[in-house]
Amino acid sequence: MGGLGRREPKNFDHVASYPLSAVLSETAYVVPPDGTEKSLGLPWWWKQHDQGQEGSCVGFGCSTMMSVTNHYQRLVTEGRDLTYRYEPRWLYGEAQLVDEWSDTPPEEGTSVNAGCKILKDVGHRRVQNGVAGEPNLASGISAYRWATTVDELRAAIYSGLAVAIGVNWYSDFDQPVYKDSEWWIGQKSNLGSIRGGHCVGLFRMSDRRQAFRFMNSWGDAYPPVWLPYAVMQRLIDENGEAVAITDR
Repeated sequence: MGGLGRREPKNFDHVASYPLSAVLSETAYVVPPDGTEKSLGLPWWWKQHDQGQEGSCVGFGCSTMMSVTNHYQRLVTEGRDLTYRYEPRWLYGEAQLVDEWSDTPPEEGTSVNAGCKILKDVGHRRVQNGVAGEPNLASGISAYRWATTVDELRAAIYSGLAVAIGVNWYSDFDQPVYKDSEWWIGQKSNLGSIRGGHCVGLFRMSDRRQAFRFMNSWGDAYPPVWLPYAVMQRLIDENGEAVAITDR
């Protein structure tokens, strides 16, 4: 399988200070009713989204969040089907420079929080016609908040916001299981050993399946998969991070 690279933050002050729950009373961010199905769309280029063996998953996962959210919001508000791609390796490298670890670089990995700091303070490099532009605040975000429950993740996706998660990656997750014409992970009682931390982008929720679907960053070797709600809550409770853009 491909590389990992998400580092667990030394503290979670960012999650406590900027909870998504604080804005759930707003009309735009509501927990959906039971029985809701919602997809924000899978980018056509997902098979090209490949970090290889680098520990750069935070750059890829946060860029997925940006791509899916911006495409969906533009489609809904303006009816324009625009492709949004960003330079994930650049974001990863910049995040390493502002995270809390003095050994990065050259050691691999960073936190989701560090990736979001760059998106807010510097912006991102959008890729158009195969060429990455210069870093631009207009391609970044101005506000983001942290989810700690399945219902908050459901609320984010329901309101059109993809989510980047940084969580423990278990050995069970390396081998998706094909079931009823769909790929799944996390359905075994024993998830195996933790082999590191990983960051991916959630783009779909399904109450019928009781699961979220995410896009990985291992190219066409790893298909979009479903992960049960209960396992997602476990991963968040294990010092996971789950962030959504809230600057709409």
